[in-house]
Amino acid sequence: MDGHTVRTNPFGENRAGDRAYRRAERIASAIHLLTNHIGSDEPVSSAIRSGAVDLLQQMLLLRDEMRAPQSSFLMAAQARIRQLISLVRILTVSGYISMQNATTMVEALDELGNFMSVAQRSMLSESFSVSRDDLLDVRTSAPARAVRIVKDIKDTADAAPLNQSVSDVSESDNSAFRKGQITVRAQSILDILQSGGVMAIKDICSNLPEYSEKMIQRELLGLVEGGKVKKTGLKRWSRYTIVQ
Repeated sequence: MDGHTVRTNPFGENRAGDRAYRRAERIASAIHLLTNHIGSDEPVSSAIRSGAVDLLQQMLLLRDEMRAPQSSFLMAAQARIRQLISLVRILTVSGYISMQNATTMVEALDELGNFMSVAQRSMLSESFSVSRDDLLDVRTSAPARAVRIVKDIKDTADAAPLNQSVSDVSESDNSAFRKGQITVRAQSILDILQSGGVMAIKDICSNLPEYSEKMIQRELLGLVEGGKVKKTGLKRWSRYTIVQ
């Protein structure tokens, strides 16, 4: 199903809303798969299936309120997530869902709720974007930008110039750190750490699913070398925190 290209996008440039919805879609599908063998006469099974579908609708309502303080839609979505966690646990105690699958489902639901909280306090959920030219150049229309096709690069702000190959992007990132510049990926990591405190790399990756773990590791290395992030521990026990 992931191979199907869906062009309909109600979230526009709200990347956090789009990611949250796609996560909810996967979770809802998994819930229906895990409860497919349970009879329709089991009330908890019916409730969790209905709740999973309702979660999709609630995520759609968040497309314009990912950053709204005290958003009623956000609180309703998080309440729904907490209810689904309880229903998963009830079905596990009843013997309908294995402990392994239940643990995975609870972690996924909890991560979704945490992602929504982090996105509300970060730069990840802009509903529109403006450029420097849009704000400063009032004499003429903003100049047209050249179209660049770059494969496997998520942030166009980090993309290689027209006369630079994609293989040179990594070196460009390192040069940017040496010059004190911050890439879009690095700023996203700083936003996550600002909200989450001390975090392992897997926690950071869970909040930035559009980037690979190696890409995030490279950004963290630059941030540590630049004195913006502090690293403690070694290998899988490494933890990162923002330098105040």
